[in-house]
Amino acid sequence: MSRRSQWVWISGLQLAVVVPLAVFFLGAVAAERAIQPVRKPVPPVCPCVAHVRCRDAQTTSADGTVLKGWYYEPEQPSGSALLMLHGVGDNRVAVVGLGTVYEKAGYSVLVPDLRGHGESGGLISYGIQDEADIRAWATWMRAQPGVGNLYGFGASLGGSILLESLRTETRFSAVIAESAYSDFPSIAEERIRRNAPRALKWLTVPLVGSGILWTRLRYGIDLRASSAADGVRRSSTPILLAHGMADDLTSPDNSRVLAAANPALTQLWLVPGAAHVNLWATAKREFEERTLAWLASHALNKK
Repeated sequence: MSRRSQWVWISGLQLAVVVPLAVFFLGAVAAERAIQPVRKPVPPVCPCVAHVRCRDAQTTSADGTVLKGWYYEPEQPSGSALLMLHGVGDNRVAVVGLGTVYEKAGYSVLVPDLRGHGESGGLISYGIQDEADIRAWATWMRAQPGVGNLYGFGASLGGSILLESLRTETRFSAVIAESAYSDFPSIAEERIRRNAPRALKWLTVPLVGSGILWTRLRYGIDLRASSAADGVRRSSTPILLAHGMADDLTSPDNSRVLAAANPALTQLWLVPGAAHVNLWATAKREFEERTLAWLASHALNKK
């Protein structure tokens, strides 16, 4: 073998080793950022809302993780309680404003920090461990005086977690998911592919696969099992899926996939011009009327 041939062979061998290692490293870094983002601080007291009482809420999930939030109770409660879940990298404050829409209608509103966010413990698991968190909060809400019907509202990550929990949580009379994704591998690939330079888009699948492998090996969390679509498929709860047509973070195709998973129990509402988790700002009156009507029409008083 000539010296040039040897050099080519050795260089090829080095690339065969270095490139996979580099991809795995980048995937691991991305995974760490995905499950441990910088936490936004939570104010020491809950924002005041006229004619609504607010108090701290706390529960413990099945794995011992302590979860915290705020519970808003209107002066004249209707007997219904709504669990409202924020998106990734945010905290309970993100849904306090929207919660006033439902408090004015008589709903008691629980706004918790998702695990890995705000003051709640744990790591972000994209529904894998959060499913038990939703059950813990549903039990907490059911134990509050005067609460009959339970409802759920989730935005982005919160919506997907809520939908995934419906595999086992049956106490919600109805739920609403805005800008939800269908499953973690798909949304991870979608976001990386959208932001990667054209010449590097081929790295999308190996990067996501590396991140999922790292998370499973390092933390025992298998993100391949994160599937809101599976929760919808196995659900017995009516679901309103709302999505902006101009969403460039989580494409509306995600909600189309979710709707197709259980057509009998889902209603799909696509809003032209609305971006990610932007429906209330884009179509305020219709959003309020449609979501309030959806909840009111499914008052089943489930036990």
